[in-house]
Amino acid sequence: MTLNKEFTISHFEHSIEWVQSLTELTDKEWRRAIADGKWSTAEIIAHFVPWDEFILKARLKEFWNDRPLPQAPDVHKMNQQSAERARKEKKSETIVRFIAVRTELLQEMKKIEPSRWNEPFFIGQTKLTLFSYFQGLMEHDIHHMKQIKEALSPERE
Repeated sequence: MTLNKEFTISHFEHSIEWVQSLTELTDKEWRRAIADGKWSTAEIIAHFVPWDEFILKARLKEFWNDRPLPQAPDVHKMNQQSAERARKEKKSETIVRFIAVRTELLQEMKKIEPSRWNEPFFIGQTKLTLFSYFQGLMEHDIHHMKQIKEALSPERE
C-alpha cells in the first residue's frame, strides 16, 4: 500500500472513531452553535453525510473512466438540507448515518489499487490524483473537527 493510501485510510478511520466519541456529548452541547452565526456540532456532522454519499455514488467509480466527472451538487443547498435534517433528528441518528456512509466509503477506498492513488484525473479543468482529492476532504474534516473541539473546550462554558 502506498503511503498516500495508508495516510488517507488512517484519517478516515480516525474520523469515524472521533465522531463516535461525540455520542458522549449532552444534547445541549450537541445542538449549541460553535460560534455566533455558525452551525452546531449536530449540523456540522450531518453535513458530511451527503458529501460522502456523493463521492461514493457519483465519483469514486468514475475517476479513471475518461469521462467528465459529475458536477458537485449545489453546495449551499445540500449543506442547508443536511443542517435542517440535523435539527430534527436525534444525535444518535446523525452519528449512525455518518458512521454508516463513512464506513462504506472507507471500504471502497481500501479496494482501490495502491498505484491508482497517484494516477491523474480531471474534475473540469483541474488535474488531481486520488490522494490530492482526498487530501482536500481530509483538510475539510480537520477544519471542522478543530472548530468542534474549540467550541467544546472548558474555557467556552
